[in-house]
Formats: sequence, C-alpha cells, structure tokens
Amino acid sequence: MEAIINAPGTIKGIEVLFFEEAEVTKMRSGQPSFATYGPMSVLYFPQYNRFVLQINDWRYPLLRRLSVNSAGNGSYTLPGPNGSSFDLKITQPGQALGNLDALLEGTRKLEASPEDKLVRLAAKKHAETGPKEVITETIKQAVHKVQNKVATFKTGTKNLTSTKKRINQKDIKNKDFKKESHSRLKKNFFESSQKLAGEFAQKRKDNANLNQSKQFDELKKNSASHAAIYYVPQLEIEEAILRNKDIVDAAPKSDKGIMERGRERLAEVQGSVEKTLISEGMTHYQG
Repeated sequence: MEAIINAPGTIKGIEVLFFEEAEVTKMRSGQPSFATYGPMSVLYFPQYNRFVLQINDWRYPLLRRLSVNSAGNGSYTLPGPNGSSFDLKITQPGQALGNLDALLEGTRKLEASPEDKLVRLAAKKHAETGPKEVITETIKQAVHKVQNKVATFKTGTKNLTSTKKRINQKDIKNKDFKKESHSRLKKNFFESSQKLAGEFAQKRKDNANLNQSKQFDELKKNSASHAAIYYVPQLEIEEAILRNKDIVDAAPKSDKGIMERGRERLAEVQGSVEKTLISEGMTHYQG
C-alpha cells in the first residue's frame, strides 16, 4: 500500500506500462553481481519529464545518451556504473512490449535530454574549495555532532533526576491506559485503503498502453486520472537520475574535437548541395 499512497517526501509517477514478469541482472566482467525478479513498471515523472524502469527497489531512469541495446524477444542490455551493465529480460509478449521499444527508441532520438536541473552539489562544493576549507568544514561537523550528543545526555540525565519527571509506581498501577489510549489511524482507514487499492488495480488493468500501439509522445499523454499512480520517495528518484548521469559522464568521449567534427559536418553539407546541383543540371539538360 505504501507505493500507491501519497506520503510526505514522495513524488508522483504515472504508470504508462506494466509487465507482470521481468528480471534484471547486473553483469560485471561477464559475471552476475546482482539480480532481482518481479513485475516491472514503466513510470513517467512529469516533474522531471523522465521515464523510469522499476522492478522492486531497482530503478533505471532513461536518458537520451544512454544507449540501450535490444536483442529482440524482450531482451535488453542497459549501461551500468563502472563498466558494468544490466541484462533485462521481459517474458510477457504483446503490444506492451512493442510500446516499450517505441519508448526506448523515442528517448534515444530526442534532440536534447529533459532539463531536470539535478546536479551533485557536494561534488561541486569540493571542486570550488581547497583542502584547507574541506578539512575545516569536516571538523566543524564533527564538533557539532559531539555537542548534540552531550546536550542530549545532559537533558536525559536532568529529566531522570528531576522530581517533576519522577513517576510513582502506584500511579502506574492504578492508571487505566485502555481508557486514555487513542488510535492514530483515521476513521475508516482500512475501508478507504481497500477502495484505493481496488481503483489502482482497475486503472492498471484498463491501461490502453498495454494493448494498443502507441507512439513515443502518446505514452506521456496518459492522463493521471485514468492511469495507475505510484508515489516513490523523491530523494531515491533524484539519486537514480544522478547515478545514470554519472554513467553518461564516465563514458569514453570522442577523440575528435569540436572543430574537426564541424569540418566533417560542413563537408557533408557541401557534398549534399553538390549532388543536388548536379541532379538539377542534368534534369535541365535532359529537358
């Protein structure tokens, strides 16, 4: 129930695709180092304009510069951190699988990645400060932790020795805890939770993306009022996006410089223009 209830610190994800059986295995140097199995959701997060694959606690945001290779029959290879990769296998045939292929292809062909403005502030801070400033800040944090512990210890000791805080054993024996206790659950909590779970299951079942062919842009237009909604911890989604950005940044860059790539592009354009002029000249001559 936690995944479909809006709680503080969570973010809304629209379930655009759902697969009942999927498996992902993390491969490093040809050896499996991690694996998880279960239903897979493809969630769209409007706040970040990102699609995210999710199986249990494994989440993989799709980025334009992450090259996902498909071997067909629901088998995919996704880039991982530090030279590793993820082998994803989906054993559920049907139109939903075709729509997943359309989504992956559409993400790869985007002219630019969505601007989610997520950056690693800690790394930026260390890059702008020298070793002296970093050491000073670390010492300050350590001193602050010690001060907090000392203050907590003193407060606890004070409460234990204070006459106002002492509890009479006779009062405890005669106190009716059952009468004074109050439930923290809202009225009709279980009934409303069951209703919410039923609505979620029905929306997942009625998702048109599972049985109708959809284009990339259409997959994002699935209205939240007609789709199953997940509420995922926001910090976990942000960390997953940043982790995949790190994978992109760590990928080998092209050896060609900007000027060299520009010259190649200019040569391609000139060649295209020359072919067009020759074609038009031959047409006029033949005419």
